[in-house]
Amino acid sequence: MQYVTKAGIRSLSVVLGLVAFSPAASADSLRIGGTGVALGGMSLLAEAFEAAHPDTEIEVLPSLGSSGGVKALLAGAIDLSVSSRALKDAETEKGAIARLYATTPLAVVTSTGTDAAAVTTPDLAKIYAGTLREWPSGEAIRVVLRPESESDTQILRGLSDDMAAAVDDALKRPGLVSATNDQENAETLERLPGSVGVIALGQIATEGRKLKVLELDGIRPTPGATDPRSQRLIKSLYLVSTAQTAPAAEAFVDFVFSPEGQAILAANDHTPAE
Repeated sequence: MQYVTKAGIRSLSVVLGLVAFSPAASADSLRIGGTGVALGGMSLLAEAFEAAHPDTEIEVLPSLGSSGGVKALLAGAIDLSVSSRALKDAETEKGAIARLYATTPLAVVTSTGTDAAAVTTPDLAKIYAGTLREWPSGEAIRVVLRPESESDTQILRGLSDDMAAAVDDALKRPGLVSATNDQENAETLERLPGSVGVIALGQIATEGRKLKVLELDGIRPTPGATDPRSQRLIKSLYLVSTAQTAPAAEAFVDFVFSPEGQAILAANDHTPAE
């Protein structure tokens, strides 16, 4: 099983270029790609699957993003994709089929050396708006943004009207750090003293990220929490295939939804699909 947890984003054109030189996979070789938040979990699942199926090799590609993964799947460059959003109509019309396999909480985090344990939504709005620039210790706050189209950004915007306006302001403000994909986001949050941003708990667990999770409005993100305030910060993860999915890939899909596969996810801050 091949997976680079701290790789930079791979251009979709490079992955699609594989189509010209080789088939997506043979019966004993699978390629999986898509949203970076799911890659660590796919890596753990692939290791367990390979242990039971030694004739199958699974390659988990560096982040393509949800849309890039679906495009690569439909182009025949990969065998399965993972997405942190539901499919668009145009994607289903082209033959993509998605199944929710888990959810994981989105956490507000900072670097491990930051002297802070909690934040409120009003203060977070001030941080993104640029009017609150220091942690209580006096350390400078360094916001790490995600692209406007990212589901993380949309979840943040949904916390409150003030938060939506603050995120919009931050996206327009020059000089702020922006992370293109989930692995770059994690690396930047780890590296920058006083950082603040969001990342899925499942990604922290499966990639062994060294980050400090902050309480938000007095609540610590917890997999499986059902209260309305916790539900504001939930990422849904989908496994995407097509009607032409190879038998070996179908076997891996079955494994993801098996009790063993779902237990692996549950042990790493995911809530398995019901």
